[in-house]
Amino acid sequence: MSSFQLNLNPLKEPLGFIKVLEWIASIFAFATCGGFKGKTEIQVSCTTGPENKTITAAFGYPFRLNEASFQAPQGGNVCGVDWKNCVLIGDYSSSAQFYVTFAVFVFLYCIAALLLYVGYTNLYRDSRKLTTTDFVITIVVTFFVVGEHFSLG
Repeated sequence: MSSFQLNLNPLKEPLGFIKVLEWIASIFAFATCGGFKGKTEIQVSCTTGPENKTITAAFGYPFRLNEASFQAPQGGNVCGVDWKNCVLIGDYSSSAQFYVTFAVFVFLYCIAALLLYVGYTNLYRDSRKLTTTDFVITIVVTFFVVGEHFSLG
């Protein structure tokens, strides 16, 4: 095996440049999904009085919405309903966790591939197994990314 020799020329070629773009996209993928927090609000108008109350349910990654209960502004009762027992519908945690896990794996693979391109350029170019393996992994990653985007809408 050859020793590490820093060569930045592969980053100027499509091979390295696209891998850098994949690396950046994977950072955005797991950062935006993994750190997401949101809330939904509903306005409740009671039949007993003219004023409206806002009830809020906060949720975030991993999107187990069936665990996100509504919170009333003062206590738990608004219009005679205990809102802590009311939850959102759905559990999207498996899709979200798959997306984040896959993005982390792509991130790590891109780092390894970039180290191979930049540090072991001659070894990469001379080895048919390395280039074929890199190509197959890139095709699989592309297939999963396209599949995720179509499944998410």
